[in-house]
Amino acid sequence: MLAITVRKDGSTTELHLNGELDIATAEELRRHIAEVIAAHDPDRILLDLSELSFADSTGLAVMVWAHQLMSGRGRQLRLWRPQSRVLRILNISGLHRRLHIIPAGPAGRPARRRPGRRR
Repeated sequence: MLAITVRKDGSTTELHLNGELDIATAEELRRHIAEVIAAHDPDRILLDLSELSFADSTGLAVMVWAHQLMSGRGRQLRLWRPQSRVLRILNISGLHRRLHIIPAGPAGRPARRRPGRRR
């Protein structure tokens, strides 16, 4: 099961994912992302993964699809605060080199980074 909450903040749209992103739920996320782009054309989509407990290859494929879609429009996709289990899957798959991941800092806050620097 996957719960998706959408919140718009200026030119950024945040999708908070709670649950598991797998073959049973990946299409739901794809639909949400497509709807957000069609309705708001955001400069940035922020996928809040702080409550995403699992992602399989189907879920990862949706993240790659969203990244390609946003990049092709000159826009950005960011993965924010992935749990350690999801971060491990991103690292093992090599997607940590392709997707922009913003890790959680102390107390769950985003880690501070210098402007303009990419990981």
